[in-house]
Amino acid sequence: MIDVIVSFLVCALFSPLFGLAYRNRVYGREHLPKGGGLLAANHTSFLDPPLIGFCVYPRRLCYLARGTLFKPVLGWILRHIGCCPVHRGQGNSTIFKLVPQLTQKGKLVVIFPEGTRSKNGQLQHGQAGIGLLVQKTGSRVVPCYIHGTFEAWGPHHRWPKLWGKTTCIFGSPLDFSSLDNLDKKEAQKQIVLQIMEAIARLKAWYLAGAHGSPP
Repeated sequence: MIDVIVSFLVCALFSPLFGLAYRNRVYGREHLPKGGGLLAANHTSFLDPPLIGFCVYPRRLCYLARGTLFKPVLGWILRHIGCCPVHRGQGNSTIFKLVPQLTQKGKLVVIFPEGTRSKNGQLQHGQAGIGLLVQKTGSRVVPCYIHGTFEAWGPHHRWPKLWGKTTCIFGSPLDFSSLDNLDKKEAQKQIVLQIMEAIARLKAWYLAGAHGSPP
């Protein structure tokens, strides 16, 4: 019950920012699975995780966050909105063990294939470890393109702007079972490539006018 209350309060806190100041739009909610899986998004801003959460509310997502963020008060809030700590030095081993457990429990876990925020707002190459993570979960992956957060609060801005326009687009889930006959390393490369290509297609769809349903 406390998780529901905290999630509601956090969403209410961000509502004036995303709903009014940034006039946020959402496309493709119909592509979100009812059960567990992975949601892979581009990453340009600290605003990206809360924006995704705001766009799928009241559904609760799971996030991986730096262990250093889990101070007494903030850590309590982060845990109750679905964040799991990952500590430096044990990041990969923790992630590869934790994420499959979460997806098997029906959780939708947010990942950022690029690994870090883009410095120029453009899509970057995906990290190789994402392919292995997808293999370990056996989950389908929902691609997600986020637009506008770089302008609102990019890596080079000390503080966020209090106006702008943001958009969050969810695409068709990606199934990688057709890659099972490939060498594992080659399959991992193809998984990463296909995820980033799907995010790029969502970007192109949005910039072309966002007609119909997201691909």
